[in-house]
Amino acid sequence: MWPAVPTVVSVRPRPAAFAGRDRELAAVAEVLGHRPAAVLVEGAPGMGKTRLLAELAARPEFSRVRVLRGACPRLAEPFPYGPVLEALRCAGDRLGPLSPVAGALQPLLPELADVLPPAPEPLPDASAGRHRVFRAFRELLIACGPTILLIDDLHRADPGTGDLLRFLAVDWPPELGVVATCRAGNSRVRTAPEVHSAQVTLGPLDAAAVTAMACDLLGLPRINAEFAAKLHEYTAGIPFVAEETLRALRGVELTESALDRLEVPAALQESVSRKLSALTEAAVQRTKAAAVLNMPAELSVLNELAGLAEDESALSDGLLDEVDDNRYGFRHPFARKAVYDGLSASERKLLHTKAMHLPGQPLSLLAAHAQAAGRVEEWQYYAEEAADEAIAHGDTARAIDLLQAIVAKADEDAVGRLAKKLSDVSLRVFRPDVHLTLEKVLEDRPLPPAVHGTIRLALGMLLVRVAGRLEQGRAAVERAVAELADRPELAARGINLLALPFDGLTPLSWHEQWMRRAREVHSGLTDPELRLALTGDRIATAAHIGDGSAWAEFQAMPDTAPSVAERVQLARLWCNLADAQSWSGHLERTEKLVAEGLRRASEAGALYPKGLIEGTEVRLAWFRGKWDGLAEATEDVRTRHPALGAIVMETSLVLGGLAAVRGEFAAARRHLADASAHRPGEGPIPVVLCAASVLIGVHLSTDDVAAACEAADVAVDAARRKGVWVWAASLVPAAAEAYTRADRWHDADAFVEEFARGIEDRDAPLATAALHAGRAVLTNARAKHLAAATLFDTAADAYAELPMPYLATGMRERAARCRLEAGQSGATAALSQAAAAYVQLGATRDAGRCHHVLREHGAWAPSQRGRRGYGRELSPREREVAEMLAEGRTNRQIADGLFLSPRTVEQHVAKVLRKLGARSRTDVARKLPSPETAR
Repeated sequence: MWPAVPTVVSVRPRPAAFAGRDRELAAVAEVLGHRPAAVLVEGAPGMGKTRLLAELAARPEFSRVRVLRGACPRLAEPFPYGPVLEALRCAGDRLGPLSPVAGALQPLLPELADVLPPAPEPLPDASAGRHRVFRAFRELLIACGPTILLIDDLHRADPGTGDLLRFLAVDWPPELGVVATCRAGNSRVRTAPEVHSAQVTLGPLDAAAVTAMACDLLGLPRINAEFAAKLHEYTAGIPFVAEETLRALRGVELTESALDRLEVPAALQESVSRKLSALTEAAVQRTKAAAVLNMPAELSVLNELAGLAEDESALSDGLLDEVDDNRYGFRHPFARKAVYDGLSASERKLLHTKAMHLPGQPLSLLAAHAQAAGRVEEWQYYAEEAADEAIAHGDTARAIDLLQAIVAKADEDAVGRLAKKLSDVSLRVFRPDVHLTLEKVLEDRPLPPAVHGTIRLALGMLLVRVAGRLEQGRAAVERAVAELADRPELAARGINLLALPFDGLTPLSWHEQWMRRAREVHSGLTDPELRLALTGDRIATAAHIGDGSAWAEFQAMPDTAPSVAERVQLARLWCNLADAQSWSGHLERTEKLVAEGLRRASEAGALYPKGLIEGTEVRLAWFRGKWDGLAEATEDVRTRHPALGAIVMETSLVLGGLAAVRGEFAAARRHLADASAHRPGEGPIPVVLCAASVLIGVHLSTDDVAAACEAADVAVDAARRKGVWVWAASLVPAAAEAYTRADRWHDADAFVEEFARGIEDRDAPLATAALHAGRAVLTNARAKHLAAATLFDTAADAYAELPMPYLATGMRERAARCRLEAGQSGATAALSQAAAAYVQLGATRDAGRCHHVLREHGAWAPSQRGRRGYGRELSPREREVAEMLAEGRTNRQIADGLFLSPRTVEQHVAKVLRKLGARSRTDVARKLPSPETAR
């Protein structure tokens, strides 16, 4: 009985969008527009020569030109005149007059038997007959009229095709343009001077083109910058390799390690196998040696590893290229992997063993050779040495990878030393897999108390970074500090971490006890890196709680340090201080700290601080009203750090704030929930309280006062329990608004005054602005409109000084509306200015609210000029409606967002559909032109 074999259906989807060749395509089209013309397109295999011809054939300027295409397939013996005959067999219609000589093509082109003249009598001389055939080709090409002949892979053509093109080059048909592709350096055809000619060489795609290809094939609006850079490096910018790699990545999470784990795509494996089969035995052995060596090498080294004589050093036209001066390697990692995967186990072991004894190899490769050769002791030795080297050079990720691999296999004498190294370096970056390794070491291995405590300390310090494991991490750190009581140098990091008050609801007073212990420990420390770590964290913490002396102490800090470890601590200081200054409201300082902190963290390999400061950077842009492209940039940061709780929460805050401004309240609630607005004990308290303030505003915008008060109660309780009042700046006006609208006057007054006492003598300009805003809200709620207007103006000036333009504009709007309530009709001018400021920020919904109030006071009406001249174009209001339709909004949501009546929205929607030619509301997104195009 036959075994059951599953049915496999292999479907190859459409090709990737054409990317990165616009300049080359335009250049070829320009030459072909001036026939007679000849263009030679050169490039290495996979560079997209065939695709370029396809795109050229589809160009609209050639729609009235006859386009003939022929290719030279990979054959053992090419057909005579193959590509030209393949192209001309479809040229039977609309031919001009033909002389009898064209009949010489009757035996070669039976498809044109009805249009060609009769075949002439054979000539006795073969050369004369060949000459007549060439003349016949030229006759037929002239009869074709305006024609473009595309010949692909000319380097595979038979000699006769080359001779034919050289014959035509002497007397080129006047309306003919020829484009031929070939491998670099394989073909040359010289044409007469009157023929417009060009030579185009296709090189690798740049990173932007590979990124565009990725977005198209993966169906994503964007991919993060780190993955895009690695994809470009991995594929070497070769279009064929990039496209096949991207097809294999469909459905795969796009992490930086995804490419390392990816199997070689079938089409690439087939391409490599085909090239290998065409090589000599010596070249095959040399290629296998290069795959094992895994680094560019001189031919003499490859020959030595492959066991070849020096006189066999010539390279065949195969898989190895000259990478730099006299060193050879694979063009892209998949080519190397395809060759390596084809080696037998015995071949691998033998070659790796021999490779260990070659001079000049990096330690990490020596470790890899030893591991593959089964030499365990040598592998562990080289891997630890390589990890030490990586740590010294700030290559944190590589050090962790090496140490993780050997910790699991280490013996009792080495495991403690290795686990300690791993725990120390892991604090520079966030790697969720490291804490699993450390937990296993603590559970399974007997260790000396000091080593046990050190590893537990690192484990706790890692766990506090994981969303939802803050308390577990702190408990581990406290336990470790107790275990290291007689080793203050080792316990210092734990004491320092417990002094940091940013996360969770533990009161500031508890952290202050640990701050005092940290100062005591600091005086006895001798390790310069550890002293710098404690000093930097003390400065950042002081700045966070509004201590004005922190900035002066920071300015007195050294600008650089001798060791990588110390430079990591300086980078941490810049990053943490940027965060502190942003929450305090020193935004000009923050911008400079962010730029410099990013540079320092990148150079020092401090990947964890780098991730955190990227979160600060997008929040700073949100604060400062720099919203163009901000949602995409924020998503990019979030995508690169999906497991890092602090970054997830901070980016969720920004996305929630942007969604709230757009009136996308359901999306805003989701994002703000991810920012722990409902769970203040699980995140950084400044982020949590800010998220709560945005959530209160969302509830108030939908008149859900009860939900707004519920959110305010949770956040106010968190602020009181924490005791760092400068972090409650955004909460004060929002909570005051919710409480007064619910007639909870005592709660409103008590919270604002408690906040005022809490920020007294603090260096926190944002908190000062918020206090003015909170008191303005209380005053307005008591119907003291003119007094409230003055307070709102004061708050607006304070926010503008920071600058925080959205909040400043909100205060201007509130001041103007208070004056209108008091009967001062002249305030409409200030309200109009606020509406214009909202429009400039992109806050369309807020501008609509202002326009609604102005209409009620007879002070604003839509511009009448649009009715006169927009025609088939969208008016500004119609464009606003179209953009909201493209986002999937309902008529009711659009009406709420623009403060229009549902009937008016219905009319705008009908006009939008008609002007765009959209069949449905869902078709609007596809049809809507970009703002630049619309202008």
